[in-house]
Amino acid sequence: MKCLNKVRQGMDTLKAEKHFKAGEIIMAQGDAGTCAYFIQEGRVGIVVEKEDGKVLDMGTRGPGSIIGEMAIVDNQPRSATIRSLENCRLLEITKDDFARSVRGANPIVRLIAQVILMRYRDILRRSQILSSEAAGAQSPELLEKEYAEQINVVQAIKMANEFKVAIATGQLRLHYQPIISIATGRILGFEALMRWQHPERGLIPPDLFIPMAEDSGLIIEASRWAVREVCHLIKRLDGQRPDLGNVYFSVNMSATDFDEQGFLETFHGILDATSTCASRLNLEITERLLLKQPKNVKETLDRCRELGIGVVIDDFGIGYSSLSYLHQYPIDTLKIDKSFIHKMRQDAKVLGLVKSILSLRDNLAIRVIAEGVEEAEEAELLASLNCDVAQGYYFSRPVAEEHLYPLLEQRNPLQG
Repeated sequence: MKCLNKVRQGMDTLKAEKHFKAGEIIMAQGDAGTCAYFIQEGRVGIVVEKEDGKVLDMGTRGPGSIIGEMAIVDNQPRSATIRSLENCRLLEITKDDFARSVRGANPIVRLIAQVILMRYRDILRRSQILSSEAAGAQSPELLEKEYAEQINVVQAIKMANEFKVAIATGQLRLHYQPIISIATGRILGFEALMRWQHPERGLIPPDLFIPMAEDSGLIIEASRWAVREVCHLIKRLDGQRPDLGNVYFSVNMSATDFDEQGFLETFHGILDATSTCASRLNLEITERLLLKQPKNVKETLDRCRELGIGVVIDDFGIGYSSLSYLHQYPIDTLKIDKSFIHKMRQDAKVLGLVKSILSLRDNLAIRVIAEGVEEAEEAELLASLNCDVAQGYYFSRPVAEEHLYPLLEQRNPLQG
């Protein structure tokens, strides 16, 4: 029974929303503040107990308001007690969530936020007139609600909370798009692409949840999950097809991943724990990441080279200084951006760019992959340009693991 209760408690912590019945205390004055809440439904009452024991009624808050935010900003004890006046449905904002959000913010913004809050608390302590409002002024509740609506904060918080649940409860999936040798048709590797199978909304497109995951910092845990899942797949694949030991897998990484202290060591630990050879794993990044934080990236990519992990530059050619960094970083593979592949048959200048990128293969000993190949004519033109490696819908859409094995049977049959 105790074990069952622990499981239930664990599941409660994974809920994207928190529910409080009328009369329940949501947070108590003096307690440590570990989270804030965004009110979706219901109303709450706020009271402050002064040193002389007098209780001041600070008013109420309803849908669209944030409560408990001060403690997660400055790590001070709760300054008020908040009780639900009605049944309430709240979105939780944890201290870790807030810390991840502000970590990448401008230092001046972070400083000003801290100073404003510090001075606000000081005013409260000095004046002890905690509930007075200027005559005719708009209430804080209405101001908060209007601002929240302007920045669409409800959906952002809700999706982030649901994504945390998705990571913990197995809602994430990886689909694998093969990377093909045009000459032989054999599969050389796969790009692992994250998918979110939401229990109510179905498959959520990555262009909706990946930016949210990066902004919130949740992409770090999702990336760890993806690397771990790929390593387990490699182990399963080697058990069924030991002849495919050269097939590699690429996992996409973001700037947020690179900001995490020791993130590469974490991945190396996953490789060790799963007995996966580092050469089977590629980290795929965009050239925008190189331009954004070159020093941090260079140190990490140098470490990749030491460990034997491959480095792939995605969407190559769309940055304004693509060629300038190729000699600075240990890059193994370039992916020609799909926009060039789609336009190269109609635009002679784009075709010239594709030829220039392909020349890097021999001049710099870098592998080049044509990405986004959707038509036979594109594949034929690439073959005529001596580009032998490509991926795209023409060869295969991304497939779930159960469809990966038949695809390998078809394109990489056992020799025998």
